[in-house]
Amino acid sequence: MRTSLARAKRGRFAFTLIELLVVIAIIGILVGLLVPAVQQARAAADRLQCGNNLKQLALACHNYENAKRQLPLTYPDQVSTPPGHNWAVFILPYLEQRNLIAGFDYTVDWWRPPNRQIVATQLSIMQCPASPIQNRTQDKPETTPPNKTGACGDYFVPTGVHLDINNALPPGQQFSAADLRGVIAWYDAATNRSNRLGDVKDGTSNTIMIGECAGREDVWRRGVRYPVDFTSSPRVRAQAGAWASTGNPYTIGQRASWDPAFGPIPGVMGINNSNEWGHCYYSFHQGGANFAFADGSVRFLGESTNLWTLAALTTRAGGEPVPSE
Repeated sequence: MRTSLARAKRGRFAFTLIELLVVIAIIGILVGLLVPAVQQARAAADRLQCGNNLKQLALACHNYENAKRQLPLTYPDQVSTPPGHNWAVFILPYLEQRNLIAGFDYTVDWWRPPNRQIVATQLSIMQCPASPIQNRTQDKPETTPPNKTGACGDYFVPTGVHLDINNALPPGQQFSAADLRGVIAWYDAATNRSNRLGDVKDGTSNTIMIGECAGREDVWRRGVRYPVDFTSSPRVRAQAGAWASTGNPYTIGQRASWDPAFGPIPGVMGINNSNEWGHCYYSFHQGGANFAFADGSVRFLGESTNLWTLAALTTRAGGEPVPSE
């Protein structure tokens, strides 16, 4: 009698195979619903943090101008002779990195001692959290050592618009050789000894100061990664990934690969087509990229942004009428 009761009790608490399968199916459905929601939340958080990074970088440029009466130059010397460094090293003191940059020698190239150890520092404010590979390092071999080695970043200052962009624009939307420089422009001894926000004639709210070119030195084309390779043929490189590199800035609008054997950059020129040097803007945010404007605001521009509009937003004094959208 007791044995029968014990079996009955055990039977009441057991699951049948069908019940287990139903429970597993329900759990699978719940997980399927939860995973996209978690991914969307993470993507939104990454996009927000990226925007905050750009906000801090833009404010640092503003604070630099307040202190120095000019914006930092993209790089001090356009002909690649010492000193070779860029805009980022000038604004680090305004990003709570005064101790890091204290030993930087502005008369020496960015990759040479004593600067070498400083620029190897991975800075979270220079990295977009959406980039799939964090804490990357550029290590470009040189004929004469040392290598050009430094921690990579995902943000750059567009120096303006290259006239090659006309090859990607319809006949009625061509740019001329007028002032196509960006907000933080290159050094020009004749006309550009200083860069000020007052030089942004197109309006600070209509002009991009800092944009995303994420993932360098690996090449990324429409979400497909081609790992950096200095030795194979063709060689692969989305050059100037280091945040301190003189090549960090560039004019947008070109299709040339670092190694011509890798072929010209395919696809429709615009946001998120390729992160190769000189092309356009690139991020790992779905549907667009973050931009810091010259007024200090940060905005997200979609991949559908017209190329002409994007270029017009890049020039500081081109006089182009930018659409309100």
